[in-house]
Amino acid sequence: MNEVTKIHLGRQAFTISVDAHDELKSYLGAIKKQVEDKDVIDEIELRMAELLVEHGLNANKVILPGDVDFLKEQLGNPKDFKEDDDEATATEHQRPDSKRLFRDTDNAMVAGVAAGLAEYFGLDVLLIRILFVLATIITVGWGILLYIVLWLLVPEAKTSSDRLLMAGRPVTVDGLKEIVERADVKGAARRANDTLAGPINNIFRIIMKLVGLVFVFSGLSALFGLVATETYILLNSDALLQDNIFPIGLREHLVLDIAMVVVGLIALFIILFGIAIFRRKWPIRTWVTGMMVGLIFIGLAIGGALTADVYPNIRDRYNANVHTTVRVSKPFTAVNVIGDADVGINYVPSSKYYVSLNYYKHPNLASIKTYVKSGTLVIDTSQFNEHRNCQAICIPNNYNMVITVYTPDALQLINQNDAIPIAPPLPPDTPKQP
Repeated sequence: MNEVTKIHLGRQAFTISVDAHDELKSYLGAIKKQVEDKDVIDEIELRMAELLVEHGLNANKVILPGDVDFLKEQLGNPKDFKEDDDEATATEHQRPDSKRLFRDTDNAMVAGVAAGLAEYFGLDVLLIRILFVLATIITVGWGILLYIVLWLLVPEAKTSSDRLLMAGRPVTVDGLKEIVERADVKGAARRANDTLAGPINNIFRIIMKLVGLVFVFSGLSALFGLVATETYILLNSDALLQDNIFPIGLREHLVLDIAMVVVGLIALFIILFGIAIFRRKWPIRTWVTGMMVGLIFIGLAIGGALTADVYPNIRDRYNANVHTTVRVSKPFTAVNVIGDADVGINYVPSSKYYVSLNYYKHPNLASIKTYVKSGTLVIDTSQFNEHRNCQAICIPNNYNMVITVYTPDALQLINQNDAIPIAPPLPPDTPKQP
């Protein structure tokens, strides 16, 4: 049985065994003999806490002597980092870490994205900034969106350890000491305040918060719309449309349910994206985000397959409500349309004179008058109400009335009326002789 104690390392609480605590205390004491700067010691302790967390240790787990050995392996032996040691001796005990991408706010103009990319790829920061500007111009704003996404996802290099990892250098006592000694924090703060970077950054943050709120409200509106739609369906006996065209049957209800789930997930993702823009930090864990995206794609795939299966039935039910009425006419050489109703007028060449009315559901056809007077076909739609009497959601919301004039003079009438002929299939009851 080992005794344990509580310690604070790098502003984080840990539980450590007494043996490991003595070993860690001795290790830190040896480091302090080599490094007198308190800022460097603070950075070393902060790096130790980061390494322990990366090693899977937290306040609920006990640090053992083997974990302290892990810290020594990562940071190096203090006696090997004396100021008068040869560089080769120090390098011999360093284990280089992989280079990581951070936002370099020390050299930032806005958020340090370009400076961090330049450090990561070893390029001039001016070139990266020019590429962002060109991407914004060429892609009509996508460069700004990419910058915002990187701002949200890429962490800021806040500590000396982060700056070493950003440069691809090993995080050791000597490296931390060099970073801290070269850092001019007060001078950097004064320079930031003396330039336009500070005000621009503040303005940009305000704009980002407003954009984030817009995304949040948009997502919430979509969720409220889904709730209203589901309530409407429940109140209308599982029917979405007044004509009961959709949904009918298990598969069509399944398509509707999957569509609502996918839209709900997208709306939730929009809300989270807005919160992330507002807080400049993604609000949920990465694996949860991955599950959401995966469910969206799975829903789209299954919903798309089911939609392709049920679409012919929906189309047939819609077409069953489309009717055509043919009116035989006397010969005419001109057409006069009266009324401003939303009615389509088409002209089709034919050896016979007649008029066909193509429409959805059951409008009042008596309100549309067609007659020939003095060689002119008069189409009077002034009394026709093209809007359907919908008590609920109806698609379409009008009768889709289309009047087609069949005449040998169709081309001449097209030119006179500046119309475009649309040749629908002839109705089955088209008269052979007018």
